[in-house]
Amino acid sequence: HKMSRGGRKEGERGEEVGEEEAEEHDKYSRFFYKPHFLLALSTGTVGLFHVAFYSRETEFKTNVKRGLLGVCCAFLLYCSLPSPFPRSVFRRPHPLFWRLVAGASILYLMVLTFILFQTVDDARTLVTYVDPCRNGLHTCSQVTMIGRSEGVSMPLPERSYADDCRVVTGGPMCKWWADLSKGEEPCFGNLQGAIQDEFVVAHVLGWWGKALIIRHAGAAWLNSIVFEFVEMSFEHWMPNFAECWWDHIILDVLTCNLLGICLGHLFMHWLAVKQYRWMHISEIPTPEGKFLRVLGQFSPESWDTYHWDALESPKRLLVVILTYACILLCDFNAFALKFILWIPPRNPLNTYRLLLWWLLGMCAVREFYEYSTNRRVKRLGHHAWLGGMILITETMIWVKFGIAAKEFTKPFPSSVVISWSIALALFLMWFAYHFYLVPNRLKRKKT
Repeated sequence: HKMSRGGRKEGERGEEVGEEEAEEHDKYSRFFYKPHFLLALSTGTVGLFHVAFYSRETEFKTNVKRGLLGVCCAFLLYCSLPSPFPRSVFRRPHPLFWRLVAGASILYLMVLTFILFQTVDDARTLVTYVDPCRNGLHTCSQVTMIGRSEGVSMPLPERSYADDCRVVTGGPMCKWWADLSKGEEPCFGNLQGAIQDEFVVAHVLGWWGKALIIRHAGAAWLNSIVFEFVEMSFEHWMPNFAECWWDHIILDVLTCNLLGICLGHLFMHWLAVKQYRWMHISEIPTPEGKFLRVLGQFSPESWDTYHWDALESPKRLLVVILTYACILLCDFNAFALKFILWIPPRNPLNTYRLLLWWLLGMCAVREFYEYSTNRRVKRLGHHAWLGGMILITETMIWVKFGIAAKEFTKPFPSSVVISWSIALALFLMWFAYHFYLVPNRLKRKKT
C-alpha cells in the first residue's frame, strides 16, 4: 500500500489526535497528553520481567488468579494507548479484516500473559486443553497431538538432523533419485530424505512470507543466513537445531530460503509494476469482470518497496539491525516455545501462530518503517506496539520455563562464544571506521 518516505499518502494512520490535544495544555501538563507508546512498552516489559523472575511460584489456584489479574493489566495497558481502536496501515481486502488481526493479536497477548504466571508443568498441562487436534477442529495423528491425553502432558522425542551427515550413501547399483516404495537404493539417501521432508515446503513458504514483510530481497537472504548461525549457536540447547553442513548451506540457505525469497521478490515486482485501475463493481458490465474485481479486492490497492538505507547514518543502521533482530527472535521463539511447552512440530497451534505473526508482522514492520523513516510520523503505532509486547512475552515464557525445567543450563561452547565475539569486534571496528573515521578524513580534505 503506497506510502512514501517523504510524506503521508493513502493508508497511513489517522490524525495525531494526542498531539493536537497536547498543544492545548501548558508545558507542565503537556507530557501527560502526548502519546507514549515506548513508555507503555517499557512499563509492560518491566512488569512482565518482575512476574517472570521475581515472583514466587505458588499453587495452581493462586497462579490462575494472578494470571487473570495479569491479563486484565495487559488489556488495560493496551487501552491506555492514545486514540481509539487502531486504523490499519492496510485497507485491503477490508479494514475490518485488519482490525480482526489486531483483535486476535490482543487475545494472543492476553493468553501469553496468563501462561507467564503459571509453572512450567501447569503451562504444559493447560496447552493440552487448547490443542485443536483434541477439540475436534483438526483430524490429527497421535504423534501430532499435544500430550498423552487432554490434561496429561508428554515430553517430545528428541530429534536431530545431524545423526548421519554422509552425502553418498548408496552402493554401485544405487540411483540418483530412488523410489523407496519399490525398494530402490538411493545414492544420496540422507539428502533425498531431507528434500522429501514436509518442512522443505514450510521453509519456502515461510521465507516467501518474510520477503513480503521485509520487502528487500538482499536483506531477507542475509536474515536467513544469520538464522542458520543462530541455529548452530543454540543446537546444544535444542537438538532439532543440529543439522548437517549440507542441510545448513545447500538445502536451507542456497535452496529453500533463497527460492522462497526469490518467489517473494518476483511477486513484489509484479505488484509494483502492475497497473491499478480500480472501479466500483456496479460500474463493471460483465459478470466475468465483476468476478475478477471481487478477486482483486484481496490484492493490495497499490504497492511500494521499502528503502531502508541502512548505511545512511548510524541511527538508521541501528534501526535496521533492531528490525532484523526482532524478526530473528520471532523465528527463534517458534522453536523455543514448542520445545519448552512440548508442542509437536506438526501441531496446528504452530501454524496458527505463524499465520498470526505474518499478518501482524506486515502491519508492525510497516508502522515501524514509517516511524523510523518518515519525520511526520511521531508515534510508533498500535500494531508495532502489540508486536513488541508479544515478542517480549514469548521470550520471557521460554526463558522462565527453561530455567525452571533446567533445560537451558548448558554453557555455550567456546567455539560459539569466540566466533560471536570476533564477529561483534569486527562489526564495531567497521562501524567506527565507516561512520566516524571516513567522514572525519573527508572533512579534513575539504578544509
